[in-house]
Amino acid sequence: MGRRVVVAGTFDIIHEGHIKMLWKAKEIAGDDGELIVIIARDENVKRFKGRSPIIRESSRAYIVKSFKPVDRVVLGEKDPLDSIVKLRPDIIVLGYDQWAGEKWLKEELKKRGLEVEVIRLPRFGDSSSSFIIDRVIKLFCSFKKAEDRSRDL
Repeated sequence: MGRRVVVAGTFDIIHEGHIKMLWKAKEIAGDDGELIVIIARDENVKRFKGRSPIIRESSRAYIVKSFKPVDRVVLGEKDPLDSIVKLRPDIIVLGYDQWAGEKWLKEELKKRGLEVEVIRLPRFGDSSSSFIIDRVIKLFCSFKKAEDRSRDL
């Protein structure tokens, strides 16, 4: 019998690690299970990451919903735990770099009447959204410097 698995995240700049994590989460759910992805609201991205997302929440939700392993996408609540309580998953799958600790998350959800298994997955691939953003900034800055130097000639 399949299980209801929840994954939550920003999914701002999609990369190999996101896709592999979603496939692994679907595998954990089972063939007849359900993979639900909670997309972080723009306001929560600002609050937790200290920056606005590059892509707005509705677009991020649309993109993630188009991935084959994903059965359903929901926009998160202001309190991320409220989203999980509403969905009542069997399992929560965390990415390698997500802020919540497994033990803390289980305890907080138990206080809200929800017993759930929490699995943290390893890093998939060698990229991250932060790495991609930093790389784009560096490439843009080097391009701008070269452009400025050519104007000085």
